Amino acid sequence: MRTITFKNNWVTSLALILILPAAYFILIGILSEMGIYGPLESIKPLAEKWGIKNGPGLNITSVIVFGPMMALLLTVFQFMTIEWRVTREEFLLHFSFYKRWFPIMVAASGIVVLGLLFFYVAVENCNC
Repeated sequence: MRTITFKNNWVTSLALILILPAAYFILIGILSEMGIYGPLESIKPLAEKWGIKNGPGLNITSVIVFGPMMALLLTVFQFMTIEWRVTREEFLLHFSFYKRWFPIMVAASGIVVLGLLFFYVAVENCNC
């Protein structure tokens, strides 16, 4: 039996922190389209204090776009191993998945956030 300690979960916690800005951006966008401007208005004073006045700057945009990707890369190898063996006759590729639910859930939320960001970009730039 494998015991999961806090030492093993600090990378997963970092990955979760990388997902949060993109998830908050998506939440703000959905709520503002529904007519609820509370989260958008609450972030404006903090953004102006940081010097962001004309929309998200390059640093914030980079975290929103690349944060979920980095989170996915940080977590997927915590619950998946890849083994391969090449012989003259065959190429064997073996994937193993461990039941580590915290990294699996963080990776799944990273995939969902990336999918929503892709959908947002596709709908925003569609000439339909």
